[in-house]
Amino acid sequence: MIGEYQNKIRCLTQQRDYARTHQKIVEIPVEKPVLYEKCESCDRTAYQNEKAKYGTQKERLAGQYKAKTVMFQTTLFLLAWYSLTTTLFQAVQSDVFLSDCKSFFHDAASFLQTFIGWTIDAGQSVAQISTKIPNPFIAGMVYWLFLILVVGICVAGTGILAILIEIKVIELYKKNCWDVITLLMILTSTAVIIYFGEAIKKALSVNLLLLFVLSQGVYLGIRCYLKNRDYEEKSVNMIFYDKNGR
Repeated sequence: MIGEYQNKIRCLTQQRDYARTHQKIVEIPVEKPVLYEKCESCDRTAYQNEKAKYGTQKERLAGQYKAKTVMFQTTLFLLAWYSLTTTLFQAVQSDVFLSDCKSFFHDAASFLQTFIGWTIDAGQSVAQISTKIPNPFIAGMVYWLFLILVVGICVAGTGILAILIEIKVIELYKKNCWDVITLLMILTSTAVIIYFGEAIKKALSVNLLLLFVLSQGVYLGIRCYLKNRDYEEKSVNMIFYDKNGR
């Protein structure tokens, strides 16, 4: 049995040696990408012509896009101007809307007058400290000094607060509502309040101009909410993709 296995090993060894000595080498062509070497003496006229053609087409398309953009903006401006003009003309002819406008500004002026009166009363109350000064001349100076100081601080603080609120509202409008949708909403709400002012006054006992301001505030709040929610969803999606390695 050992001899049989030795014969098999000898046969296999001979086959291996025969395969090694009788191999055929075949060359297979393989394409290998190499870096492009610029030839200074070659003719690149076709490339230059195509590049010039591309530049010309790009400039022509950019000009067409700019012209269409200007045309769209001009049309939008004319539409807004026409809508606003006709709405204002209708507002002038609306007795109910004019009456509410006068009432709104009259109430605003009355509130401002009342606020100034409260401020003067507060200043006079604080200035009463001067009555404890025995010298009448110094007491008078201290009285007017405290009165001017208190009134000035209250009026200036209120004015600065109103300006800051106005700036904040303008920033929110530019950030969230500065688009065509807002323009259409303003024109539509103005037209509805003016054209259907009498019906609104019968259903709701509210000032039409105040109703317009409140509707703009509600619209601004809704747009800010939707904008923030969309931003939060995008942030969550980005975090989810980052965690999953996508």
